[in-house]
Amino acid sequence: MNLAILGGTGRTGQHLITLALQRGHNVRVLARDPSKIKRQHERLSIIPGDARDMNAIARLLEHSDAVLSALGPTPGTSSDTMTSAAQHLVTLLPSHGIRRLITLTGAGVSHPGDQPKLIDHVIRTLLKLTQPTILNDSTTHANLIRASTLDWTIVRVPRLTDGILKPVHAGSVGTIKPFVTRASVARFMLDQLDSDAFIQNAPAISN
Repeated sequence: MNLAILGGTGRTGQHLITLALQRGHNVRVLARDPSKIKRQHERLSIIPGDARDMNAIARLLEHSDAVLSALGPTPGTSSDTMTSAAQHLVTLLPSHGIRRLITLTGAGVSHPGDQPKLIDHVIRTLLKLTQPTILNDSTTHANLIRASTLDWTIVRVPRLTDGILKPVHAGSVGTIKPFVTRASVARFMLDQLDSDAFIQNAPAISN
């Protein structure tokens, strides 16, 4: 499969690239700073550009079958990167004949069916107080994608950690544990390419 990846220079995105190549996919990655991607492979193409730039995303989508986004807040990035990327994707994907979109966000983004416990309410309140811009960007991005007719999956995660691949539990907020490894997230996202279990759904996952 020909995959387009956003957020490939991040720690979760790096796992996505590596695992996608291991599975035999052709991978195109959009990167503001291509030098941050150290991996070289005959099936890996780096597209220079910013996720907020519609023309850059249009170049990324050429000859692609599906899109995976691991965009998230990082130092030096705009406060609306996820929202801008989502706006461009829901506009451009239909014209490129692409329906499958798998994107990553935090478990602080709510979704119908959640069963938040007290700790979940506390965490969300803290996010609203301490990181309102990040929460707003994540939530708006998710809302734009949910409103589309694409075959989307929004993967929501608690605290990301480094570590090995581990079994993943997929459920709703209130049923997951506090941690998940980045490698596990990358595997779960790629697994969705061959599954319709979570199409137009937003599973929360953890180890």
